[in-house]
Amino acid sequence: MGITIKSEYAFKILLQIANCQANEPVSLSLILTDVNVPKEFAEKIMVSLKEAGIIESTRGRKGGYRLTKSADQITALEIVRAVDDPDKLIKCTMDENCCSDPTSCTIRLKIWDNLKKSVEDTLSSIKLSDLFEA
Repeated sequence: MGITIKSEYAFKILLQIANCQANEPVSLSLILTDVNVPKEFAEKIMVSLKEAGIIESTRGRKGGYRLTKSADQITALEIVRAVDDPDKLIKCTMDENCCSDPTSCTIRLKIWDNLKKSVEDTLSSIKLSDLFEA
């Protein structure tokens, strides 16, 4: 249970783009200068962020990446959903075969589903811009 390293790297990458952005694309090499993320892993994360519509890329000598909207319009939940399976954040710890009918399992319904909703609500309330101050 918790934020994966992939999500953590996505936050770092996006913060770097947001910090550098002045209507000019930010090159991957500049992003990686201050963010300690392996290049190949960063490239995969960037593809996921692009597919989710969080960033866009421009090719060429002056190419790079930029946010598709302002940092105060991008939620932490959007970022996590872009690079990870949010169901992995909060998952019932019971063995699949433990419950005879998982749909009526009171442990899952009362604890895990509520916990998952709370985490999603919290992530929805946090904007990328909020992380500048962290």
